[in-house]
Amino acid sequence: MPHLLEKRLAYLEKQGGAEALRQVRIGLEREALRVSPEGRLSQRPHPQALGSAMTHPQITTDYSEALLEFVTPPLASPEATLQRLDTIQHFAAQQLGDEMLWNASMPCHLDGEDGIPIAEYGTSNRAKFKHLYRVGLAYRYGKAMQTIAGIHYNFSFAEETWPVWLAVDGVRAETADEVQAFRSRRYLDLARNIQRYGFVIPYLFGASPAMSRSFFTTAGGNVASLPMLDADTCYLPRGTSLRLSDLGYSNRKCPFFVSNDSLDAYLFALHQATHTPCAAFEKVGVMADGAYRQLNTNILQIENEYYSSVRPKQSPQSGETQSRALRQRGVAYVELRSLDVSPHTPTGTDLETMRFIQAWLTTCFLLDSTPISRRSKIVYDSNLLGVADNGRSDEAILDINGEPTTAAQAVKPLLDQIEVVSEWLGEPYRDSVRKQRGKVIDPETTPSAQMLREMRERQESFLELVCRYSQQHAARYRETPLPAETRQAFEAQALTSLQKQQQIEAADTMGFDEYLARYLADTVGMT
Repeated sequence: MPHLLEKRLAYLEKQGGAEALRQVRIGLEREALRVSPEGRLSQRPHPQALGSAMTHPQITTDYSEALLEFVTPPLASPEATLQRLDTIQHFAAQQLGDEMLWNASMPCHLDGEDGIPIAEYGTSNRAKFKHLYRVGLAYRYGKAMQTIAGIHYNFSFAEETWPVWLAVDGVRAETADEVQAFRSRRYLDLARNIQRYGFVIPYLFGASPAMSRSFFTTAGGNVASLPMLDADTCYLPRGTSLRLSDLGYSNRKCPFFVSNDSLDAYLFALHQATHTPCAAFEKVGVMADGAYRQLNTNILQIENEYYSSVRPKQSPQSGETQSRALRQRGVAYVELRSLDVSPHTPTGTDLETMRFIQAWLTTCFLLDSTPISRRSKIVYDSNLLGVADNGRSDEAILDINGEPTTAAQAVKPLLDQIEVVSEWLGEPYRDSVRKQRGKVIDPETTPSAQMLREMRERQESFLELVCRYSQQHAARYRETPLPAETRQAFEAQALTSLQKQQQIEAADTMGFDEYLARYLADTVGMT
């Protein structure tokens, strides 16, 4: 067992501080396409019954008008968080008429780029900014990539636990600024370990080994680059996650290095990326024929365009960028972004997965975390990609501390460490960790392998399998009434969000050109 893990657990045991391990805050952000009963992307506008996508705190849209995003607040247990997500989805599903939520990371059938409507947020400058940012993404990466859905797992420790962690590390902090600096440093330690050991998530929970060939044709890719499971289904025979493969989200057109070694280093890298032109995006141009194409020609239009498996975060206040919020108040939580949507559960994930991730993140927090060089970052990214592409094969070799290792061999010692920590979290956590060992012994029990086996046994295409599950989940939501008090609370929240959008639109006093120029001049605006 690594020295720091042993030392920190021993201190917690001696001081009776084990409760600090359990005092966490967990939030989820889950994306889901709206689709027709046949599994085709919706062409309808965002339902008014769901409120304003710009101002609603729990129900919004991501890239497309048809790509819903459900956001829970940070809650004190995985049970509470998953229940809140299920309730949000329950209400939303009952407002969709004959449409339903697509329960997979890889998209439904796509009818070309013209069939992917970009999200609209109203007539305010803020709304136009959000829409234009997405127009820029279309020119930069294509619309097909933006229809891929995932689940973001937001993790933090309760504020009252930080005196414990200061004591564990033997750090003296006498001012609020010193506590904030310590908290940021420890969350960045956590972020680096997520990068080091991030391959464990797609191996154990990757659930996007297949997709419709319409994704390839829409994206302009070569269908022949992947084998075909049937006439419409492209797949990775031994892979786990197309979403995390080169087909998914990445900044590969203009690669750049972001360091999590310190908050200053992280903010400097984002500043450079949002202020440095990229030749590929300069070719697109900012305007053509009097219409905007993107916010700017920089490597990143705004910070949100940075695609990574983990990001340190702080909740922005009105008018703040993420960087300014981090600089002012430090890191408040980490956002894990590598979790696929599972077709088999309405929420896209389950309690066993949630508990395991909490135990894994807690372990990553307790382990030693040295700085990551550019070269090491390339290795860790390669490990993640290797598991996504071919993780269930013995031929997929990861670089673990300079030693060639299969994915299953690399996961096993991590499970040993996570199980030690899970002993402190309680029996449900021990069970969730122990159940993952079967996936190491037999990779064919992983979700990605099970999904492919189910398609073969039922002779279903990817679209048919996901459509079947999506219809089952939609029926469950439609046939089960929400408590009247819950439904009324959501309806009131939707109405309030629409009113807030109208207030924002009425308060605009400048043209969009000026609004955008001011944003670019001082990088203070809505992201």
